[in-house]
Amino acid sequence: MTNALSVDDFGAFFGELYSGREPFAWQARLLGDVVAGDWPDTLAAPTGAGKTSVIDIHVFALAVAIAQGTPLPPRRLAMIVDRRALVDDQHAHAREVAARLVAPETPVLSAVAELLWQLRDRDGTARAGESPLLVGRIRGGLPSSQRWVDYPNAPAVLCATPEMWGSRLLFRGYGSSPRSWARAAGLLAIDSVAVTDEAHLSRQLLHTARRVSELAAVAEQTWQGPRPLRVVETTATPDSTSGRRVEVDDTDIEKSPILKAKLTRPKPVQLVAVAGWPRKPAETATTIVDQTEGLLADATVGVFVNTVTMAVDVADRLRKHKVDGRELCVVLICGQLRTIDLERLANDFPGIFTPEGCPEVDVIVSTQSLEVGADLDFSGIVTELATGSATAQRAGRVNRRGLRESGPVIVIGPETPPDAKTRSGPYAGEDLLHAWNWLTARALTTEGLAPWALREEANRPPTAASRRMLLQRPELGQAWHWARSSEQLAADPSLELWLSDDLDPDFGVGIAVRALPEDPADALDFLRAVGPRRHETFPVPIKTARTALSRLHKTHPEIAQRTLRVRGKDVEALEWRRGEGTETTPVIRPGDFIVVDTDAPLFTAPGNRKWPPVVTLDMHAHPGNDVLEAPAELERELRSGEVIHRIELTASPKLLPEHAELRDRLDTLAELARDERDGAGKLLVAEWLESDLDRSPMALPAAKLLRDYPRMTDVIIQRDASDIATRVLVVDGRRAVDDEDTRQEWTANAHPVTLNAHQEDVARRVGALATALGLPADVVSALGEAALHHDDGKQDPRFQIRLGAKPGVLLAKSGTNSTPQGVRRTRDRSGLPPGWRHEQRSVVDAWDAIASSRALTARLIGTTHGHGRTSFPHSATELVGVDADERTTEIANMLFDEGGWDDLIERTERRYGVWVCAYLEAVLRAADGCVSAEGH
Repeated sequence: MTNALSVDDFGAFFGELYSGREPFAWQARLLGDVVAGDWPDTLAAPTGAGKTSVIDIHVFALAVAIAQGTPLPPRRLAMIVDRRALVDDQHAHAREVAARLVAPETPVLSAVAELLWQLRDRDGTARAGESPLLVGRIRGGLPSSQRWVDYPNAPAVLCATPEMWGSRLLFRGYGSSPRSWARAAGLLAIDSVAVTDEAHLSRQLLHTARRVSELAAVAEQTWQGPRPLRVVETTATPDSTSGRRVEVDDTDIEKSPILKAKLTRPKPVQLVAVAGWPRKPAETATTIVDQTEGLLADATVGVFVNTVTMAVDVADRLRKHKVDGRELCVVLICGQLRTIDLERLANDFPGIFTPEGCPEVDVIVSTQSLEVGADLDFSGIVTELATGSATAQRAGRVNRRGLRESGPVIVIGPETPPDAKTRSGPYAGEDLLHAWNWLTARALTTEGLAPWALREEANRPPTAASRRMLLQRPELGQAWHWARSSEQLAADPSLELWLSDDLDPDFGVGIAVRALPEDPADALDFLRAVGPRRHETFPVPIKTARTALSRLHKTHPEIAQRTLRVRGKDVEALEWRRGEGTETTPVIRPGDFIVVDTDAPLFTAPGNRKWPPVVTLDMHAHPGNDVLEAPAELERELRSGEVIHRIELTASPKLLPEHAELRDRLDTLAELARDERDGAGKLLVAEWLESDLDRSPMALPAAKLLRDYPRMTDVIIQRDASDIATRVLVVDGRRAVDDEDTRQEWTANAHPVTLNAHQEDVARRVGALATALGLPADVVSALGEAALHHDDGKQDPRFQIRLGAKPGVLLAKSGTNSTPQGVRRTRDRSGLPPGWRHEQRSVVDAWDAIASSRALTARLIGTTHGHGRTSFPHSATELVGVDADERTTEIANMLFDEGGWDDLIERTERRYGVWVCAYLEAVLRAADGCVSAEGH
């Protein structure tokens, strides 16, 4: 079956994913185009036509290409849309596809899984419990997925918002570490396809992405490796300049009764006027509630409003209404919800986020969060007047499956056409006027807002006016500037000009609520041990966050000063900047995570029937934050060196200081835990955790961790000034190999790794990887040579002291430290200058040995861990020391005192382009990282 897999099997594959449903004809045509040669420039499909299926098409096309031995489509698919809810929806679908490939139960799924494993692992050997398909989510307000960068050969699906994907493409990934910027940029620009859903929402990003594709194509003149970025825009209304496209046509409609019902069933429009709209919110809310009651039947009604304030008000009013003597079940969904809030909704109202819905829910109230792409099926909607395109998207949630004869759309707006001064939420007067005129015309038709009727040019919804005079085109000079990702520039490049349709964009940050220790140092240590998690983080527009935090600083300065900021791997107290007058604002940027104490009066909890309060950010809110106890299953997302279990001794009545017997036992455990040659102390802690002394949800997982991985864990007992034990931390080290900085010097194996063995292993791995990726022979050679020398600098005697090497043995990694904390403690003992980089020294030591392909090979050696782009901070003397031999000193001077390294970086970027250089760096870093993760 594997070798025989072809496009003819797509129907079976699709049916196995979708319970027997057949693909639409346009989906099969798109697959044929991708397998035959390339993705189109445009995918023209109305809302409800099944555009999320491009994920399935991507996966199946890769499998067919492998089976047939034809050129591969791009390995990585990025699904980009300017709505967090749709990003989450697409991510959930991609994860479901990946899960079906873990242990496939049908012939076609088994064949697809086996073929995709050949991409991820060259020998095609599947790993138990893993999927060959990697899935990542990259959006504001959540820690972004990182695992995909370690596998440039693997098929992957990344679901992202425009600014988060675009910032990574431009070497400035929001919310990520600078050392990771080049890896992401290279992998997103090479061997990738980006599908920008609802492209009218992200015109500047689309323009930037296509220009990056052009700039990255410079490498095609130098090498014949994987192709540069392909960019596909999706739209319901293509124009004559949209390039090569695949679209839904009349034949598709006639061939599929299901598609015909979804796209052609009427959605009649009714306009309802409110005197003084939008300046009279109370009257507007009353009208919305009245109109909603009129639509209530046997299915959920959707209510779309333009502001969070209106959403909260309408939801509260609806909850107070009774229909036939019963209270309405009303669910409020807006942007500032944590993942755990959505998880709770899904658990308490099964099916609420599916087309089938939850019969118990009468009304869902939302803002813009659900208007694009969310796969909901309302019996009807009530919506405030918005732009034409936004209203069409909201109507796309009505009768989405086409199972009803029609789906009414009620639009609340002004009595007279809005003027230029009118504004409602994010929508301006001119756009509202065009929408009002368009809706007035659509209200006179039978079809109303049926998707198929809106394809005709005369019926198309008016798009929002561009807030920019011109779209900006990135040029080579900007690309070179962005690529200097490891330097401390005088000012960080501002990417709004290249990413946003609005020159005053409102990108997102994340806010989490924690019960922080009162001591600032303890609070920092706690947050470094357990960083913000997806389930607890509110995604918040940066303007809202700045305003709310500024208000907090003004009203509760003592709480504001205890607020913390997480930026990549850096955890620090939040900085404040004094502006004009008495205003003090926080220093935050897109992608940051802000952690506030439970006492911070930032939140309001409107509440839901039978469900814990939905907490939203509100600048006029009151204290009483909803503080989470994280479910155990969500705490499985462990990171390097994180705390898996924490016991506050002074907070527990069972463990007060006067309990001398327990204190004595704790001291014994502490002494045993310090002795790394004896795991008995950790096993005693495991027994202690399982005892009746502590019954928290994480006690048993922590005990199992200590028993199963005694070397990979650490028990830390913290004491106060009186030497009284106050806190026990069980630190997980199993995933320390995921931390690039740590795995450069430390191995998870019991024995250290010698330098020659490590470099030879990396050379073999990168050779196999580069060959599998189809890189040219000269590039494969350069990568292999760089791998053989990438750690030469670790021969420096000072670095060997840091690794604890014995005389006569050169180590690449130490096996003597059982935890990441131990690695960090030894860094200060070597006598090396702060910030000294072994890869900078590696370039010097390897220089004479790599003469045949020096420029590219040296660049790859020096940038092995994201540094050296385009300079290093240390001079030649600091790098090699005063005792270095004459030739070593000569090379170091030439490279790092006389400008040789800067010239080398420029020459390689002229030849290959900045994105191909970053891609090749990512390939070497992936090989090194995977070998290190395996303990070699």
